[in-house]
Amino acid sequence: MKKYKFIVLAALLMGFFNNLFAQNSVKSLEECIQLALDNNLTLQSGKISVERAKDLQGTAFNISKTTLSIVQDPTSGGSPDNSLSISQSFDFPTVYTTRHSLLKAETNLEQKYFELSKNELVKEVTSAYYQLLYANQVVNIFLEQDSIYSKFLFLATTKLKSGESNRLEQMNAERLYNENKIELQKAEKNVENIRLVLQQWMNTDQIIKPKENNLSTVLPTFQYAEFNAVQSPIAMIYEGKQEVSAKNATLQKNQFLPSFDFSLRNQLLISGFNPYDINRERFTGGNFMGFEVGMSIPLFFGEQRANIRAANKHIEIAQIQYQSTIQSLQKEFESYLNEYSNAKKNLDYYINTGNNQAEEMKRISQLSYEKGEIGYVEYIQNLKTVVEIHLQYRNVINKYNQTIINLNYLQGNKQKQ
Repeated sequence: MKKYKFIVLAALLMGFFNNLFAQNSVKSLEECIQLALDNNLTLQSGKISVERAKDLQGTAFNISKTTLSIVQDPTSGGSPDNSLSISQSFDFPTVYTTRHSLLKAETNLEQKYFELSKNELVKEVTSAYYQLLYANQVVNIFLEQDSIYSKFLFLATTKLKSGESNRLEQMNAERLYNENKIELQKAEKNVENIRLVLQQWMNTDQIIKPKENNLSTVLPTFQYAEFNAVQSPIAMIYEGKQEVSAKNATLQKNQFLPSFDFSLRNQLLISGFNPYDINRERFTGGNFMGFEVGMSIPLFFGEQRANIRAANKHIEIAQIQYQSTIQSLQKEFESYLNEYSNAKKNLDYYINTGNNQAEEMKRISQLSYEKGEIGYVEYIQNLKTVVEIHLQYRNVINKYNQTIINLNYLQGNKQKQ
């Protein structure tokens, strides 16, 4: 009796945890996106890159090391050669401000890369989510066909046994049943592959099950506004590159400016240090103090001029890349817009006509075959037509959703659920 109670308790606990796990794996698109934003490794790397760029801004005011020196010459009496000196070099002030401006531009560029990565991640997760919905629907279609072909095989086998039909009809029924099984297995493998892709974007081992059960609810109609490629996250990357190139060119020009050197010396006499027994007396008026101020002026400009020319070429390259990106984005948007328009027309047809006709064809064919009003050849053809219509309908929905996802991505919009 105790053993029986233990088995029952274990079964109840197992069922509880299985239900709990199943509930946790059911996710809406919004939940999947948030989990990806929290866990994705590429995005985490992007955050660190932005923080690193911010830290590097502190290196803008990079002042050279301070030099401290002690000179003690026993043969020079109380001359300045016996001194404690401190010296420091400085770049021209505008060099520091220009370098800081460059590092700030590089930080802004890293931030734009991070925003683009976020936008891409949202796009990929959304795309995979709807691909998974589509793949699940394909599985459901083949499962439904499995039931129909199983019934068809049973009827054909029964008719063969009763002498109402020949072996050919039963063989065709068996062939259709087996071929559908193969397609079902392929569809199930496709679901697993898409789920693995979604798990990779979300950086989780949790099995994701979409909250929706079907694709009957598609993404909201795309609200078209005139596309401004300049505001696209991709274009902003190349805009940031232009800014960095321009700041770098300005910094190179600042290298022509002079730098400054400052030194301060104080007389130093160590009474106990006189190995040659030379008369060394401190000046009665006090220690000698002195200073030195100098300026370093570049006299040879070959290297720096070459650096400036190279920096200007980099600006030209960045400008060309920016213009090329704008053109490419504009054409890509127009291409997706055409795909969207075509997908919308196809979707409207299947919603208003095609899908309803397929359902009616399936119902009439099933009844007609069972009543003997049509032969198995016509019945098989009708079933294949129905399957093709159902698959094409789901395919059209998926294409419609994917075009909207891509259009939203190009515009930098948040994906709408």
